[in-house]
Amino acid sequence: MEGWRGMAGNFNRFSGATHGSGHDVRSRVSLRPRGVKSTDHAAVVGATIGGMRSTRKTAGQARTVTVTRAGALAAAGLVLVAGCGGSGHQGEKSAGRAGYSGATPATGLTRIPGVGERLQSRIPADSRQVIAVYGDGRNATTSTVVLYTKGTKDEQGTKDEQGEKNEKRAKGVKGESGSTDQKPAKAVQGAAGRKDTAGSTWSRVRSWQAHNGKRGWTLDHHEGDKRSPVGVYSLSDAGGVLPDPGAKLPYTASAAFTPPSYWAKKTRHDFDYVIAIDYNRAKGVSPLDPARPEGQSKGGSIWLHMDHGSGTSGCVSIPKSGMQYLLRTLDPAQHPVVVMGDKSDLEA
Repeated sequence: MEGWRGMAGNFNRFSGATHGSGHDVRSRVSLRPRGVKSTDHAAVVGATIGGMRSTRKTAGQARTVTVTRAGALAAAGLVLVAGCGGSGHQGEKSAGRAGYSGATPATGLTRIPGVGERLQSRIPADSRQVIAVYGDGRNATTSTVVLYTKGTKDEQGTKDEQGEKNEKRAKGVKGESGSTDQKPAKAVQGAAGRKDTAGSTWSRVRSWQAHNGKRGWTLDHHEGDKRSPVGVYSLSDAGGVLPDPGAKLPYTASAAFTPPSYWAKKTRHDFDYVIAIDYNRAKGVSPLDPARPEGQSKGGSIWLHMDHGSGTSGCVSIPKSGMQYLLRTLDPAQHPVVVMGDKSDLEA
């Protein structure tokens, strides 16, 4: 990885040990002399030397911390983040949308469509919000993200009405993300008109075109392989460069998410909003936290984040309006999870 020079002034380059997944947060921090590079270019240190404000909202409360240079190195590792994208993205062309069929019914679903028993059985029984990422192929960079919810008519109707309001509000801020999204988020009407008194069936609520790892998907993700990990993972924490948009998940707002200036211009807003996918990470902490419970070699920092129009280093990216909607919709009380992979692995 190449460390980030910082946001102003002359100061040493920080660098993490290794890079692996989406935008790997480092498990340890070291100072490198300027000009010395390590082995992976797709990384960034998100800290400012003069001082950085990082806001972490938990349980309805906001906490603001000012991190100085000394504090940045000591404050729980919340200063290092590698990013999906990096200098290697040249805008791969989409390979079509073969991984997902929109022909499935929008309501009354007894299971998540396109997901076989192996992964279906790993969706927790108490989960009532599932994000399905349908990859177009084992080596494809394109995918479709679909939000499914389980609930009664009244519960779902309320969510749909609020979702439409949020969608209109998001569309009112045009071009602010700076991303290269070619199409706006696709809205799919939910179950407002269907009675489901038992709340035991799934409804397809929204869908978005997306990108995944620039080398596709893998059942055995390792640091630096540029593939997104197939599996079912919980969604516990969120954050980004921008202020909290009204997220229900704990949200960390921090300049530490900012990609470095030497990355392609189109990636500058990738981490304006992120949702941490709980692959090889500690839950209940900022997405920037560097902990790797399964070891550094298994990679980490796999995120849902804003799209820049091409493949990632292992994350899943969707349009800004989609990220805003998910942040305002995903609720810890509903135990949200993501099931993700290419078509063949999902159906296994």
